[in-house]
Amino acid sequence: MLLAVGLTAVAAVIDMQVKGSLGQIFQGAYVGGCVAAICLVRRRNLFGPIVQPPLVFAVVSVPALALFGPGGGGGLKGMLFNVALPLTSNFPTMGITTGVVLAIGIGRFFLQRDPEAKAVEKRPKRTEDKPRRPREDAPARSRPAGSREERARDAERKPRKPRPER
Repeated sequence: MLLAVGLTAVAAVIDMQVKGSLGQIFQGAYVGGCVAAICLVRRRNLFGPIVQPPLVFAVVSVPALALFGPGGGGGLKGMLFNVALPLTSNFPTMGITTGVVLAIGIGRFFLQRDPEAKAVEKRPKRTEDKPRRPREDAPARSRPAGSREERARDAERKPRKPRPER
């Protein structure tokens, strides 16, 4: 996230100082930062860079236009036009970048295998009609009586040992 925001913010400041508007420097850095972020992130962290292009666009361009844009007066109405018009002219860049980043992210999700997935050995399913044979080398296990009622009856039949008094 910092890569895309940082690169775009630096380019926005440079573009506003040189041209007075958000132009090709801003657009190139914005596209490059968002694409680099989706390409460099780990597979398990793809969600953040996939959804970040519109957020980066809004977080960087609105303050850049408000701070470095022409302060032509007119109060709130003038500031609204000074910020809104450049945003609408750069909207296609944001839309295309979002689509490209989404395509790269979905492609990475499906084409790259998960490196943390463990190899699961596939065993044939046991069928209920075949009884399981115990292994010959396995030690015999003691099993409790079948139901709770049977275990309770067995416990009642056994004589209790008297507790030693202290």
